[in-house]
Amino acid sequence: MSKVGEVVQDALQYLGVLDAAGPVSAEDMQVSIRQLNMMMRRWEANLLSLGWNDVDNPDDEMPVPPEAEEAIGYNLALRLNARFKIPLGDISDVVALAQSSYAILLRDQEVATPIQPILDAPWADSWGADYFRSSAWLF
Repeated sequence: MSKVGEVVQDALQYLGVLDAAGPVSAEDMQVSIRQLNMMMRRWEANLLSLGWNDVDNPDDEMPVPPEAEEAIGYNLALRLNARFKIPLGDISDVVALAQSSYAILLRDQEVATPIQPILDAPWADSWGADYFRSSAWLF
């Protein structure tokens, strides 16, 4: 499992604002962690449930399944781009990877938690009155 600092470092490298050997400044790390927490809370609120718990420092382990880290890294890069203002044309590959990896996460969740039919759904008779299906109403 990755550390928060590793995912932040990857995101900044995707943007090209950090070279492979360079450390992340303390200020950039704190801003990135704050943005990471906000993004993940939004994903959870949008019903992409990955089990996120807010993180506070770079040495925290990522509280998500490892297969979600790629999507998180690329999408965090786009979120951090508001700070660094890299033209989107220069990072079009990052945009495409952020979109596709997020779509894969959504698909994975749909497969893992398929929609179940509601067996007690109301139904209308020929006169338009609604009844609930139950063993007492079956003819």
